[in-house]
Amino acid sequence: MSNLVNVLAINKLDGGSYSIDSILKAIQTFSNWALRVGIALSGVALIIGFILYAVADVDQKARVKQRIIQTMFGIVGIILAISIVNLIIDLF
Repeated sequence: MSNLVNVLAINKLDGGSYSIDSILKAIQTFSNWALRVGIALSGVALIIGFILYAVADVDQKARVKQRIIQTMFGIVGIILAISIVNLIIDLF
């Protein structure tokens, strides 16, 4: 049992040095991933919105149309926000 405790004991982590470049690269990788996931989810939301628009009655069409427009503004917002983050990272 004492050997197991010695094996699990961590005194020092090897390779624990981080630089600004590695942190910026991690942020850029995360922002690229977020951009892809955000656009994919927004595309799914748009497809659902168009289906709802096609089957909605006349009274609900205006509300569904507003939801589609808001989703499109959301897509543009996601793209702009993450593009600005990537632009700022590229300046460093």
